[in-house]
Amino acid sequence: MFINTENVNHIAIISTEKAIDFEKFKQFIQKSPFIRRVAFIGMAVFDMPEFPEMVRFCAINNIYLIFGEVGKTSDENLRALVEYNNVILINIHEDEHNVKLLNKYKQQFGSDLPDINIIIPMKHTPQDEISASSYAFYNLADDIQNIACLNLLKEPMLNYDGSLLGCWQNPDTKHPVNAFDLGMEKALNSTQYKNILKMLKSGKICKSCPCTRCPVFASLVWTNQKIDICEKVFNND
Repeated sequence: MFINTENVNHIAIISTEKAIDFEKFKQFIQKSPFIRRVAFIGMAVFDMPEFPEMVRFCAINNIYLIFGEVGKTSDENLRALVEYNNVILINIHEDEHNVKLLNKYKQQFGSDLPDINIIIPMKHTPQDEISASSYAFYNLADDIQNIACLNLLKEPMLNYDGSLLGCWQNPDTKHPVNAFDLGMEKALNSTQYKNILKMLKSGKICKSCPCTRCPVFASLVWTNQKIDICEKVFNND
């Protein structure tokens, strides 16, 4: 079984803990020429001293970027979000200064990008919270077309250090496969990663897979459902 990476063009790097290492990121992109979009989740990416250089590097390599959160950051970083015309979307916390400055740069560079989505903080009451023991939390698989497992190949997720998490729901932050070291194609074709996909497709539990500790997978098991996320990206055995 071999994963055909021509359908994999979007990865998500979760960088809530630390900023990514720019040199390792560059090497990773050079090893993964099929990648065309990268989404950054969390604001630690803006702590990279080379942030503007990173955006420019992606532009040169025809890679479009999405930023899940933009908070307080430097004017230089905000300028980079507009200057290279390769940032598609940003979700920005309500900040009048940042929004005005971004719109000023968009006018300066004659750019329609990025699309700006302003995050307005929501007030939650205790009744709004979903506990780990609630039915709603464990019944995520009811919406079988939108569960996180479907992103394992179309939008595989990496941690800030390059470790291949697979999906946003994956609780295992110490996955042994590192895409920064291997490149994305070798990482996706690793035995460990393919075991996860086989488990989801067959419904047979593999104890070494982090998905066994995921409430989504638990819900699939309890409702006797399986997911064929491999249809378009696996060659037949």
